[in-house]
Amino acid sequence: MSATGKKRALVIFRAFFVLTLILTAACNSNPISTLPDLTLPAVRGGAFHLRSEPAQPLLLAFLQTVPDTSDTSSRSQVVFLSSMAQQYGPRGLRVAVVDASALALASTPSHDAVRNASYDWQLKIPLLLDQDAQLAHKLGVEEVPTTFLISSQGQILHWWHGFTRPAVLALAIEELLGGPLAQTASVSKTQNDRSDKK
Repeated sequence: MSATGKKRALVIFRAFFVLTLILTAACNSNPISTLPDLTLPAVRGGAFHLRSEPAQPLLLAFLQTVPDTSDTSSRSQVVFLSSMAQQYGPRGLRVAVVDASALALASTPSHDAVRNASYDWQLKIPLLLDQDAQLAHKLGVEEVPTTFLISSQGQILHWWHGFTRPAVLALAIEELLGGPLAQTASVSKTQNDRSDKK
């Protein structure tokens, strides 16, 4: 093969290699588009159906609960998730946390350790167990925290890798629910006023 042919083959090989890397990264960064219809056990007992009946939107976060230290991004994230549940729960949003400590640790933490974290964190939202990280793998979760916003039909609308600020979460939630809380209340009041006048 001539020197020109070798250079051309090398350029083609490099281009093919770069394209492969880009496609691999794209496949790894995008989770599946629909939430699986699964039921996960809750750490305090009972079960949580990911797809509810009647259908409701879901904010689902994968967090590291063990070891429980106050300076982790998961501990900060759960504060904001609890706030989202309090603000948007009355409008139909469900919020749940999946223990994904096994993704950050060499081994799966004990059930007691995860349950203790749910009390230490004063969680009023469900803390779910993901056996063998099956759901995490299906959704392409590779780091904690990772948070998903899912429509009532089970479509994954948004996902955030790493710590996510409440303003970002609130903006996406309000878009899904049809506007800010004050705006929705104002629309409802206007509709009620019109009904009263009839």
